[in-house]
Amino acid sequence: MNDDIERVKKETWFYEFELPDGSKTKADYPPDILRIHTSRRDALRRILDAHVPESRHLIAADISSHQGYFTAELAKRFMHVRGYEYRPESIEKSKLMMQALNVSNVDFVQFDIQKEEVPKKQSFDFVLLYGLLYHMENPVHSLRVASAMSRQHLLIDTQIFPYDISGRIEDSAYMHQRPVEGIFSLTPDYSAHREGGSTDFALVPSLNALTYLLSRFGFTNVKLVEPREDYYEQFLRRTRVIIHAQRV
Repeated sequence: MNDDIERVKKETWFYEFELPDGSKTKADYPPDILRIHTSRRDALRRILDAHVPESRHLIAADISSHQGYFTAELAKRFMHVRGYEYRPESIEKSKLMMQALNVSNVDFVQFDIQKEEVPKKQSFDFVLLYGLLYHMENPVHSLRVASAMSRQHLLIDTQIFPYDISGRIEDSAYMHQRPVEGIFSLTPDYSAHREGGSTDFALVPSLNALTYLLSRFGFTNVKLVEPREDYYEQFLRRTRVIIHAQRV
């Protein structure tokens, strides 16, 4: 394990991992932005403490597991964790980090959620979907897949379109109208970048679009996780949110 820790220390990471010897990894983002990770980690811990006390007997999935920062956090609580990640290089870094952290109850699968079929079986008790939806060209399908994987809990972190839109839109004639349950904003994405999605377009949801979809996908309790005062500034401005969806 010491050799693995030394290998980890020589590399630069997206996250500031806490290592067994008390040191931290070198991260390629400034400290004020790195607070986004500790804020999300704190929210994850809060939800698990409050709603999943039996987690040691359950299994979890980390969709868009990236370099394994939240996978390792889930591994402290759950019997087993599976990380789903699109980029092979991120999976390799995750495996190295798990070795350095002496985490053995995880595995990783290469996975593009936009191309996956909706699973027929809800395989995981808890599903984490952090930092992904606002990079998706097809966020509705992606959210449908993630929802179908979850037996009970889905925890989402995403940037959002900052305005909720509602009302009605005409169908075949002005007397036939459908309700508007939210909006998605079209934005360029960056598939060639380490943190980008698998295509170069993204549809970023409004908050009411996100909560509406979760309710339609079978979650009966959908709540915003209120940010604490020391959270990353995007959470405080509500341009980024964490949503806990639960089947009750």
